[in-house]
Amino acid sequence: MGATALNETMRRKPILMPPKMIAKIDRIARDRKISFAEVVREAVNAFSGDAAAEDDALLEALAETMIRTTQHVVERMDAVEQRLDETHALLEES
Repeated sequence: MGATALNETMRRKPILMPPKMIAKIDRIARDRKISFAEVVREAVNAFSGDAAAEDDALLEALAETMIRTTQHVVERMDAVEQRLDETHALLEES
């Protein structure tokens, strides 16, 4: 049983579902060696976590974009600094 389920009082709730869905859940439970109810609980938790997973993916994409942009800015600043050094050197020669 999941950690969340262990910390909460369990209540029985009969649900109706098509036989194919029941068979699928039975198969998942058997393969994973967990109960039918635990499969259902995990599915509900995964469903409610979809927004969080999407948020994480968006944040990761944003972070990657910021890193690439920052690297590009640093490269451009290095190029400008080099040009300034060259210009100063030319002015000092004059």
